[in-house]
Amino acid sequence: MGLKNIYKKSLAIELIKRGHDLHHTMRNRENPKYQVFVFPHTDELIKDLLELTKREVRQ
Repeated sequence: MGLKNIYKKSLAIELIKRGHDLHHTMRNRENPKYQVFVFPHTDELIKDLLELTKREVRQ
């Protein structure tokens, strides 16, 4: 099982609300004041990511 990094906090929160498990967080190497949210890579995670990011683009 792989892991998927999410760099946007609001997106990570939406994924958690949809029932996805947060594996861990870590500091962003490029900008240490930000966190990276790491989720187990699943087909459902990718499906929800696509849905959420498409919705963001339309707004």
